[in-house]
Amino acid sequence: MFTKLALRQGLPVLTSERLRMRALAPEDDEVIFQFLNDSEVIQYLNRVNLPTKIRARRIMKEIRLSGAKLESIHYGICLQESGHLIGVISFQQWKESQKQAQIGYMFNRAYWGQGYAAEALERLIRFGFEEFDFTQLEARIHEQNDRSKKLLMRSGFTHKKTQQHFSLLQMQKQDILVYEIDREQYRHNRRGYHESGKLV
Repeated sequence: MFTKLALRQGLPVLTSERLRMRALAPEDDEVIFQFLNDSEVIQYLNRVNLPTKIRARRIMKEIRLSGAKLESIHYGICLQESGHLIGVISFQQWKESQKQAQIGYMFNRAYWGQGYAAEALERLIRFGFEEFDFTQLEARIHEQNDRSKKLLMRSGFTHKKTQQHFSLLQMQKQDILVYEIDREQYRHNRRGYHESGKLV
């Protein structure tokens, strides 16, 4: 099982049918900034009343700092064939003693709607439960984020609760939906996948 101490030696590479997920490198910064500098990509991330470029830089700084401290684990999502970086997916707020973490993700808009998010999320969930021995994973999304609602439900998550959050961007309260999947549900889903050929 992976621990924070073990991960200081480096992240293992994860692969799926079309994707290769690897540790982020300094040379990825320009590519990440390019797709973060898109109002549709960033609209549900770091929701503060600042210009998109400033918000993008703030997110990149958070990724670097949390990754260096191993408070979060960030993977660059690359296409297998070309190696092109198309997104980032993460275990965030990792509570090692409690065996829990949150999942977050963001993708270059040019690659939306092609199944890459579902493929990357399925691989990271499997890594979390089988290699980290997590007992629970959580995802938090804005109520208006219909794409993520559908993605999480298809990936086996269940909506557990709704919390209110004050948005500095919109200057009003907004609903945050909390989705969870635990190890037992993951194993049930995997059994269903192997029996039917698709995730249940």
